[in-house]
Amino acid sequence: MLPHVPPRRTASTLSVLAAGSALLFVAATAQAQAAGPSVPAKFANLRFEENWTGLAVEDATTNHRWPGIKHQDLGGGWTASYGGQFRYRVHFEQNKNLMDTSPVHNNFSLYRTRVHVDLRHDESGWRVFAEGLDARISGESRPPTGIDRNDLDIQNLFVEKNWDGGAVRLGRMELQEGAQRLVSPLEWGNTRRTFEGGLLRLDHGGATTDIFATRPVVIDVHADDDPNDSASFSGVYHSRKTDGGLLVDVFGLVSDETDPLFTGGDGDMGDRQVYTVGGRLAGKHEQTDYELWAATQFGEQANNDIDAYAWELRMGQTFPDCEMQPRVGLDILYASGDGDPTDDETGTFNQLFPLGHAFLGYIDLVGRQNIVDVSPSITAKTSDRTEARLAWHKFRLAEDEDALYNAGGAPTFVDTSGASSGDVGDELDLTLGWRPEFLDPHSHVLFGFSRFFAGQRMDDLGGSEDATLFYMQYTLTF
Repeated sequence: MLPHVPPRRTASTLSVLAAGSALLFVAATAQAQAAGPSVPAKFANLRFEENWTGLAVEDATTNHRWPGIKHQDLGGGWTASYGGQFRYRVHFEQNKNLMDTSPVHNNFSLYRTRVHVDLRHDESGWRVFAEGLDARISGESRPPTGIDRNDLDIQNLFVEKNWDGGAVRLGRMELQEGAQRLVSPLEWGNTRRTFEGGLLRLDHGGATTDIFATRPVVIDVHADDDPNDSASFSGVYHSRKTDGGLLVDVFGLVSDETDPLFTGGDGDMGDRQVYTVGGRLAGKHEQTDYELWAATQFGEQANNDIDAYAWELRMGQTFPDCEMQPRVGLDILYASGDGDPTDDETGTFNQLFPLGHAFLGYIDLVGRQNIVDVSPSITAKTSDRTEARLAWHKFRLAEDEDALYNAGGAPTFVDTSGASSGDVGDELDLTLGWRPEFLDPHSHVLFGFSRFFAGQRMDDLGGSEDATLFYMQYTLTF
């Protein structure tokens, strides 16, 4: 028997194979083109920043489970997109006011529902966005805070005109700038912060500039929310990302409150105008990320001149080759206080409209006013769908003569003599986020535990024991 000899691949054979490969490539390309572009479900904190017009392309694909509600042709060039969110969170709090007064335990549930419609006429650039919010609380032992409840009301309702290189927006709108240190809709709250006025956004050369003039909207639990006619908030926020990936922000903000609610060094009451100027640098080099933020404030409070400042440095190192790819971070934060409440100068930094929860401890006992915070942390991907974070905060007052301010900016544990210690205490924060497979990518589950270890300041001023918070949260976004 003759040995088997494989057939020789002649030029004609190779030509046939090449032609076949080309046909397969063309067929695969045609199939990919037929599948249309991919429009991933990316849900923004400000829902009106989402754009689902890509679904208008024939055979576009998306991982949104109900794509039919995200883009509907209404005729006449108008399209509609519908969406919303339901969030449920249960709290277990112990000694939240650090005074060990009854009721020491406060366990309650928070329910929040948001629904919106986005109408667009892409040819003319006109747009109308409307969003309603309903926030409820049940089971509480203490009176609800100002961010717990807002019966059905309008959260966003504005008209927008878009053109190549910019947009102008008029009406009720949420504001969010930078990392949300000073301007935030306050997502952690059961209610969300919003404003009424106008905003001009300019897009130029990889940069955006927001120019806005608004009035803060005051929540009325039992009636329609209305803007505060005695207060205004305006500013300019410019953000640019360089070719090297460095994010550069510069901003100027003006908060004007005309009601005589503020005290000067002489004890007289008056209004307040705060001017804030600052900037931010943020970037990443290989596996090292960094951020530097700083702001200075001037203006007038009652008969006092304002002279305040704040800064924050954040650094992190990620180890992608290690198990769970941990990131080890260190945050250092300083916000000035008032060293002499009786003189004619106010040195307490004003945190304006912040998201403090993400920066100064999840139990919300500390705000960005008269505080020094050193916070090491570690974040790890404990599985493909879970991420854990452990953080420690070491708090101390910037000025002992000033107060401790909570996340809402309210003064607590005041001793203007400066005789009490400036040691505020320590806080441990542990969170675990989980993206379950069911209803992915619409579902998110969050577990959190926080423990605040009261410092000498609390002991000196009658505080008692430590504070504990445990919570569980489920969010469904569509």
